[in-house]
Amino acid sequence: MTENSSNPTDDVVYPEQINSEFLLALFQNAYLNVSRDDDGDIFIKENFTTWIFPQGNGEQLRFMAQFKANLDLPRIAKLEYANLVNDRMKLLRAYVDADDDIGFDYHVLVEGGITKRNIVFGLRTFINYIQVALQRDTENVIN
Repeated sequence: MTENSSNPTDDVVYPEQINSEFLLALFQNAYLNVSRDDDGDIFIKENFTTWIFPQGNGEQLRFMAQFKANLDLPRIAKLEYANLVNDRMKLLRAYVDADDDIGFDYHVLVEGGITKRNIVFGLRTFINYIQVALQRDTENVIN
C-alpha cells in the first residue's frame, strides 16, 4: 500500500498512530455517533453500543458489543447460541461472559498498515454482523 494524499480516507495508518484521540476523530469524520466514556474508552451508538479498544500497542483494533441475556434461560442455551453464531459467522466471535450475558467481538489488524477507510469499513462490517447474529436468536437468548 502506498499513501495517497489526494484522499485522506486512503491514508495508511500504522500501529503507533492508533490512540483514543485518533479513533475519536476518525469516527467523527465518518459521521458516526462516537463518544468517550469516563475511562477514555471510545464507543459508538448505532442501534446498540460498540466499544473500540486498541490492542497490542495499536497492532489490532477490537470491536466489542455486549447484550443482557434472558435471565430465565439456563447457561447451556446461551452457550448453544454463542456456538451457533461462531459456527455460522466465522469472522465474528460470540461468547458468554462471567455474568451469563452475551458478547461479540471482531478484530481488525493494523500491523503493517491499514487505511482509515478500512477501519471504518471494519466497524460497519462488525455492526452488520451483529445485526445478523441478533436475527439468528430464535430462542430469545438476548433480551
